Amino acid sequence: MDMRIEEVTSEKEKEAKEYAAREWNEWGKKNGYAHNVKMYAFAAYVDNKIIGYMALRIDGGAAYLQQLIVSDAAKKNGVGTALLKKFESFARQNKCHLAYLETHEKNVAALSLYKSNGYTIAATLENNRFHFTWYILSKELKDE
Repeated sequence: MDMRIEEVTSEKEKEAKEYAAREWNEWGKKNGYAHNVKMYAFAAYVDNKIIGYMALRIDGGAAYLQQLIVSDAAKKNGVGTALLKKFESFARQNKCHLAYLETHEKNVAALSLYKSNGYTIAATLENNRFHFTWYILSKELKDE
């Protein structure tokens, strides 16, 4: 077999993504589950102005909070907690049993927010991106 490995360029991106989706789908069928990633985003508004934003993905009964950001002016007003609660309720509505996210050692306020809302550190990645220690936090989602 004469094989080469090359970067996927924009011209080949669609083909590569279709291949990956097809192969993951087949692998999932063979192993008894469906691989079906869904992406969502939510924003918090005051007077039609965005003061907070979150992006998440749901896959296989697990919800991953990719981003959560609150404007400096809106911090300490419960916006982060409200977005986090929306993340969890949306995950439960979509039959997720687990919520997880990540943050780093420099983001002390976020780490405190997540811990105060029941998230625990599941993994510590030292000297990771930007040479920071990163934490993966998780929370089991029980029916309310």
